[in-house]
Amino acid sequence: MTTRNVEDYLEVIWDLQDEKGYIKAKDIAYKLEVTRPSVSEMIRKLSENGYIVYEKYGGIIFTGKGKKLAQEIKKRHTLLVEFLKIIGVDEQNAQQDACKLEHDISPKTINCLLEFVEFINLLPESFKWRENFKKYLEERGLLHKERKK
Repeated sequence: MTTRNVEDYLEVIWDLQDEKGYIKAKDIAYKLEVTRPSVSEMIRKLSENGYIVYEKYGGIIFTGKGKKLAQEIKKRHTLLVEFLKIIGVDEQNAQQDACKLEHDISPKTINCLLEFVEFINLLPESFKWRENFKKYLEERGLLHKERKK
């Protein structure tokens, strides 16, 4: 079983790899708003647990085990964000709340939420359903229309 901290690091490493193509400890520290020594300690732990391969002053590479777990974490986060947006939460809050939810609710509940999102996305009238729900929330003052930039 992994901790919230381990999952946060794996998710950030995954995102950095996706964004930049490589991962450096200083980038992880910046993204997570933690100190470089904290990152070094976690990198050591992730390496010892077989999630990453790390060479001092070099880059970080996922092992098969680490890649699989990081992909699961990212999928869970993405689908939770999508669920929150379906129910009217704005993007910024959805991102922040998904980070909290993905760690603090049971795997069974997460699976039900994820299945709901996948089901909604499969509905032929999904767009119409979403628009009607959005109007419903707006009429009750629970959703503010997004401003155009």
